Parts: sequence; C-alpha cells; structure tokens
Amino acid sequence: MDFKRLASFVRVAELGSLSRAADRMRIAQPALSRQMRMLEEEIGVPLLERHRRGMALTEAGEELRSRIVGPLRQLENAIQDVRFHSIDVGGNVAFGLPPTASYILAGPLARGVATNASNISLRVVEGYSAHLIDWLHRGEIDAALLYGPATDFQLKAEALLLEEILLVGPPDSGLDPNIAQPFSELAHLPMVLPSRPHGLRILADSAAAKGDVRLDVRFQADSFILMKDLVESGMGYSFLPLSAFNAEARAGRLTYAPIENPSVTRQLALATQPGGSPSRATRVLNRLVKHEIVKLVENGTWGAHFMFDPDDYRDPLPKT
Repeated sequence: MDFKRLASFVRVAELGSLSRAADRMRIAQPALSRQMRMLEEEIGVPLLERHRRGMALTEAGEELRSRIVGPLRQLENAIQDVRFHSIDVGGNVAFGLPPTASYILAGPLARGVATNASNISLRVVEGYSAHLIDWLHRGEIDAALLYGPATDFQLKAEALLLEEILLVGPPDSGLDPNIAQPFSELAHLPMVLPSRPHGLRILADSAAAKGDVRLDVRFQADSFILMKDLVESGMGYSFLPLSAFNAEARAGRLTYAPIENPSVTRQLALATQPGGSPSRATRVLNRLVKHEIVKLVENGTWGAHFMFDPDDYRDPLPKT
C-alpha cells in the first residue's frame, strides 16, 4: 500500500474537493484523480463519490479515513523527528482547544510559536472536551487542553489550572465581584446555558444537584459568544470563567459575582495521545502552552490557580 497515496486520500477527504486538494498539494488534478482510482482499485470498493459541490466519502471511505488518519499522523511525526533531529525542531502539530480556552489562548499561542518555534506548523482545532478526547484517541490531533479532572481521561494528562466559574449578569443586574451569591438563590434567576455535552452545562447541572437546586434554563446556546450577547441584552444569567468575558466586564457590558455553597470550579488539563511518545514538535508546543498560560495568569488576563510550578516555564524553551 502506497503511503503517499493514503496521505493524498486523507487530504481529499479533509478538503472535500479534488481540485482544492490538488492545489494545496501542488500536483496536477488528473494525477491526483488517478491516484484515487488506483487506491479504490487496490482496496476493491468505492471510497469517493462526486457531487455538484465536490467530493464526498462513501461509507467505506469514511471508515478508511477514520482508521488511517491516526497512524498516518504518527508516521509523519516520526519522519519529521528524524528530519529535524540535528536542527531546530519542526513539523506539523494539531492542537485542540475548548471554545472558552481558545478565546483566550489561541492568539497568544500562535504568536508564541511564530516567535520561538517557527519551524512548527500549528493547526488549532476547536471543540468540546468530549470531541477532543475522541480525536486524541483516534490520533487526529496531537495534544489538547481539556476541562475535567486529569484522572478522568484514559490519556496522558497533566493538571494545569483550577478555574473559578462565576455568575454573569447584564449591566443592571447589581452583581458585585466582592459579594458571593449562594447557589440556592440562582433558582430564582432565568439562566442562559449551553446544552450537554458542553462542559459548562455539566458543571452547572452537577453543582445544582449537589446544592439541591432546580435551575430555570430559559435559553440554551452552544456558542459562548451568543451566551454573552443574550446575557448582555437582559435575557438571563449564565456561568462563565472570568477569562471568557474579561473584556466585557471591564467595559461595563457584563457584571459578575462569585458563587458559594457550593462554589463552582473546573480543572484544565493538558493531554496527549495515549500510547507511544509525543513527537518533538508536540513536546515543544506543550511547553509553549504552559509558558503562555503562565503569562496570562500572572498578568491577570486568566483568573485561575496554577496546578504546576510556573517557575519551570517562564522561559518559552528549555535552556540548553
């Protein structure tokens, strides 16, 4: 089985078009089309079907893609490690982030990679923790930040931060950052929350069950940007970490207060694929993730408590 042919198939599947894949790979479209026909002949079943907007995977094609994408990434990482062994670390790294973490970390991380590890090509993949865990197990991404205790994942995971979840309200709500709101009082408030399996909804439901409180969920929005807009317009209250709405709070567009009895917190963990060893590029990226988190927490942008020693990551790269 031709390795390059399989890699071309994955690229066609990702882009959904032979022409776009040929342009991205800088090869002639007829040559790529011939590769796909040869692959189908070799396997013995149709893998792609044409439609007006491009290409779609058949059921067999989707099964093949899901089975080979992880092993292909591992092979590519191994080749990159050997290629860059005697020079600066480089290669492709796919890094997963949940939406609220992506909002605050994706930009600084991309700039940190460009400054300190320019040979690394970073692809940021946004998704809920449940999806990110699945993609890690399937080998589709190399590492991810996940919400939930690190011990809950069947992955290599390290706890990084403990983040407080706050009650967020419209500008005229009267919420005060210095006055905690008992969880029992939240039963009287209209809530704007995401649906399951969003981690914030699971946290809210768990805290409500613990406090024997029935929340009045008026609106469900799986985009936290939409959640903030609904709260700001007076449609209800929500639960968010300060990092997700710091700018709006400073501008007076949102107000907030801590929650007590019980308080609501969540743990942020850094996870990598199960089994084997991460590529050198992934290890460098993971260090840069911690470095950027240290800067964000210490400058007050990210309100959270360290669960690792920040002194070990004040330098973006290890000293030689």
